[in-house]
Order: sequence, then C-alpha cells, then structure tokens
Amino acid sequence: MSLQRGLLRARALDNADAPPAAGPRDLTGLNATMTTAQSNEAWYWSHPDWHAIRDIRQQVDDVLARLNEQAEITPQAAINAAKITSLSASLIARHAAKVSAHLDAGGRRDTPGGLAMRNLTRVAEDHAARASGLDSVQALDTPRLLIAHVHKLTKELRRAEPDDPEPDLGLDDPDDPELESALSTGAKDDPELAEASQLMTTLSEMAGRARRAGHRLTLDVRMHGMVETAQLRGFEVISGIARTVMQRYDKQDLSTSGRRNIAAMIYHYAEQRLERMRGTLGAEEQRDFGHYEAEPPERYMDALFEESRAAVQELRAKHITPQDRTDAQIRFLLAQNEIAAAGPDGDPDWGTQPRFPPIENVAGMKTDTPVETRLALIDALRRRVENNPFHRDAHFLNKVADRFAQEIAGPPELTAQALAADLSADQVRAVAAHVAGQGTVASPLVLSETAELDLTYAQAERALAVLQTLNVVGPHNGLKPRETLTVSGNDLPGQLALLEQRLPNLLEVQKSAAAIPASEAQATAAQPEAGPTPEAPARPEQGQASAVPVPTAPAESAPAATAPELPHRDRTVQRRHPGNLGPRPTTAPAAETLTDQNLAKLFEGQEDRLKEVSQKLMAGTEARAAAHPAPAETTPAKATTVDEAQQNAQQAQQTVGVGVR
Repeated sequence: MSLQRGLLRARALDNADAPPAAGPRDLTGLNATMTTAQSNEAWYWSHPDWHAIRDIRQQVDDVLARLNEQAEITPQAAINAAKITSLSASLIARHAAKVSAHLDAGGRRDTPGGLAMRNLTRVAEDHAARASGLDSVQALDTPRLLIAHVHKLTKELRRAEPDDPEPDLGLDDPDDPELESALSTGAKDDPELAEASQLMTTLSEMAGRARRAGHRLTLDVRMHGMVETAQLRGFEVISGIARTVMQRYDKQDLSTSGRRNIAAMIYHYAEQRLERMRGTLGAEEQRDFGHYEAEPPERYMDALFEESRAAVQELRAKHITPQDRTDAQIRFLLAQNEIAAAGPDGDPDWGTQPRFPPIENVAGMKTDTPVETRLALIDALRRRVENNPFHRDAHFLNKVADRFAQEIAGPPELTAQALAADLSADQVRAVAAHVAGQGTVASPLVLSETAELDLTYAQAERALAVLQTLNVVGPHNGLKPRETLTVSGNDLPGQLALLEQRLPNLLEVQKSAAAIPASEAQATAAQPEAGPTPEAPARPEQGQASAVPVPTAPAESAPAATAPELPHRDRTVQRRHPGNLGPRPTTAPAAETLTDQNLAKLFEGQEDRLKEVSQKLMAGTEARAAAHPAPAETTPAKATTVDEAQQNAQQAQQTVGVGVR
C-alpha cells in the first residue's frame, strides 16, 4: 500500500511540474541594472569601456526584436537570438569588469559607481550563462563528472517530452555503429575505454530523449545549448581517452597490436563525429583511416594559433588586471604547448625547462617587475592545478610553475657566464648588505633587477656563490631561494674581513671546482674508446705465474686481441670474512696526485702572502687554545695490569683460531 501511494504521488508531481523555462532571447533582464549604472555614470562617464557598453546595448536591441518576431514562425531564429544575447551580455560583462577594475585602482571601490559596475558584471555574466547553457559544462574534464551531468540533462529532457513527440530535431546523432562497436570491444580489455563506453551509452540515451522532446526543445534555447554542448564535450573526452590509450601502447612498443588498433578506430570515429557536428564534414563524407593520426587537422592548428594570438593581444592591453594577465598567460602556455607537441619535431618539454639567465619566451613576462610577474603566475598555476588536479594539462602546469620557481631561485651550479663574469669586492659587500641588512631575497634574478646594485645576472650569481663560501648565505635550496645565514648586518664585517685579498683566491677556487666535473666527464667519455691499460699484462705476476713469455697470437685472432679485457675481481682479497682476516690491500694511487712540484707551481710568487696567512692561522689557533683551556681530569685513568693484558691477548688469539677452524 505504501508503494502504491508513493507511485501515485510521484506521478502527480510529474504531471504538475512544468517544462524548463526557455532561456532569455534579449537584454531585457539587464534593464534594472543598466538603469542603476546610468544614474551613477558620473563616476566613469569618460571611461571608453562605459561608452562601449552603451553602444552594444543600442546596436543589439533592434536586431533581437526582429529575430524574436521571426521566432514565432521559425524556431531557428530563436536560437540565433539566444546566441546574440549570450555574446552581447558577455561583452557587457567584460567591459563592466574593466570599469570596475579602474575604479578599484583609484580607490573608489565602495562608491555608488563601483557597486553599480560590480553588480552589472555579475548580472550580465549570469544572463549570458542562462542564454547559452554553457555555464557548467566547460569544467567537466573527467568522464564520470560528464556522465553525471548528462544524466541530469536526460532527466530534464524526460520531463519535457510532449505527448506527440516529433521524429527529428536536427541534432547530431551519436549512435554511430562503428564507434559503438569499437568501444564495446575495447571496453573488455581496457578500463579507460570502459569509461568511454559508459559515456557513449549516456550520450545515446540523452540524444534519444532530445529527439523525442521535439519542437518544445527548440523553443527552450538554453536546453538546446546544453544538449549540444554536452555532446561536443562528450566526444572530445572519448577522443582524448582513445588518444591517451594509443600513446600508452606506442610507448610500450605495441604500435601494431590489436588493442592499439581498436583505440585508433575509436579515436578516428570520434574525431570524425566531432568534425560533422562542427559543420566541417558532410553527413555522407568519410575520412580515410589514419587521417587524424598522420598530422593534426588544420582546423585544430588554426584554432590554436588564433587562441595564442588572442592571448598576446590581451596581454598587450594597457589597462589589464593581474587576474586577467595570469589567465591570458595560462591560455598562451596551453596553446603553445599544444602547438609544440603537434609540430614536426614534437617537443613535449616546451616551456618547462629553466633558462639561466631567464629568457622571456612567455607572453606578458617582459615587465618592469619580472620577479613579481613570475610569482603571480606561479600562484595562478598552482591554484589552477589545485582546483582541478585531474585536468589533462595539470602535469604541464606544475612543470611550468617549477620552471619559473627555479629561475627565481637560481641555477644549482655556476653557469659558464658566471664563471667568466668579473666581480669586485665592493660588489660582493653591496650584495651582502642587501641580503643580510635589508632582507633582500638571495636570488640572482632579484639582485640583478635591483637598480642600486647595478649587477648583471651572471655577476649576481657569482656573488652569491662567494657569499656561500663566507657563510653569509646557504647553498642552493632547490625551488626556493638561498637561505640567509647571517641574521644581522653587524656580523658582516667579521665575515667579510680581508675580502680584497681573499676574493681572487675564492674566484679561482670556483673555477677549479667547476673544472673538476668537466675533466671527469671527459675522462669517462674517453675511457670506452681507450685500449687495454699498461697494467693489464701484469695479471700473471699477481697470480704468481711463471715468467715464461706469452706466445703471440696468430694472425686470424688479431681482431679479437684488440678488444679490451674486462678486469676480474678477486673477491677473496677485497672482501673481509672469517677466513681472510689479513690487512686490506692498498688501492693504487689516483692518476692525478698533487705533487710537491705542483704545489710549488701553484704558490709561485705568493710565498710572502702564504707565510702571512699561515702565521695568522697559527696565532688564531693559539689564541683560541688559550681562551678555552682543556678541563682538568678529575677521574684518573685506570691502569691495566700485566695479567689483564695477557688475558686480552689470549682471547684475541682464541677468536682468530676459531675463525680459521
């Protein structure tokens, strides 16, 4: 009885609910807000964006009135009116936001004009969203979120079905037999393709409901826009999943496997369906298999170049807010990343590798404050990833943020430009005063942008390396700037004492330290090409073999004799164990051991200075020893008797005997 009663109530609610109201097809919803803005135009009457808002309103009202009259006879005119309404409301919201930012910068945020512009921005954005139906679909980047959104649309379409549905509405039909067949086959072996198959099923159900809704759905422009956008977004997600699966099989050297071919079929038919829905491919036309894999379609590249150019134009605007700047920079980065990945060389690491000194290959970075611009972009990139960590470009955005953080922190090792840069003691003292005394960030980019120092990036980099040796700043700290070790500027005179005399040696040590890894790398690179070492024939002597000369090999085995002989490791000699308690053999000395002649040559012409430094070191050691005498021994050492010594020796011999047995 409860079940029957519940069914009756549900049926009554379905009959009582009205179909979703049609979206706005004019700008009458902005009348009250525009009236308030006009009454307060004294605050911004001379701003060009306010004049643009008034011009848009005057030009659009007459066109929308004519289209709405035609919509009573031709439903397609209603869709055109909704598109114009959405575009004009978006433009009004953008210009109102610029006026609001101008008032905020002038300290007039809480004035009646500032409140009116902020209210107009919010109302115009909401009006454009209700007219187009694109308010929430763009953020659906995962198949599960998109499936949930399509289920909601299907539920609304079920309520909007008329009693006499029309056979066809003219929407794109996603029930492609080839695509469904490939998805059902691939879903059996791949979980990602299984999600794509579920998404395809929900899209098919939504399309059937949309066709049965008929003429009523055409009049409801917002619902029409949401259905069309959900279909486009759904096939984009299916295409992206198939492309990811293809790339995974290619990396595993399975480019000719059957599963990879199934993913390629899904990718082909999904891209073909998208091209038909966008109007660039006829209903009866077919693309050759592999057309979308050979090279990116021109429409994609044109769209990417257009997006990149539009972002650059926005960044060149004089009155641009920090939020708009970072948004345009992220758009530029994403577009350029797609262009670089789709190019003939296929550079997947574009924009992610740090450069020292930094180069401005990202639009909008050439400003008077490059450090602040980088920090703002890093924060925007981190927030974008935190808001949507499952976005397909989240890894790229994180790597770009790491790149800019690395450029601010500086290189982990001195670059060639820094080693060749000239540096004076006064410049080092000035850098130390700024870092320790004024709290300046220990970053080469920050110091090179400080006008008082007048340093190049290479000089700032080398000055920080010198201050690291003097314990003023810490070592390289990854993606963070160096840590300042000197707490107060009063400690600097002691740390920078005799800097004029010590600086040449410090700079020379930097060059020597940088030359050691280079020489090791060269020796490692040349080692495989070298022939057998001179010590190789000495193996018979180590094994106590006879001194009979080794006969020469015949002519046929000459090529085999040229190959270097790999050294054999005698583990019984090099590894200590209970059966081998002998002394560990001494290793051969290094090839480049520092001799007395080299030391004499190194200190040639600096004997007096070396003597002076040695005397100062000895005097300092004696002074510290006198200031800190050794504490007196309160407990006398316990003497070891002869019996105890003999007993200890006997225990050691017994232990050795047990190990040998």
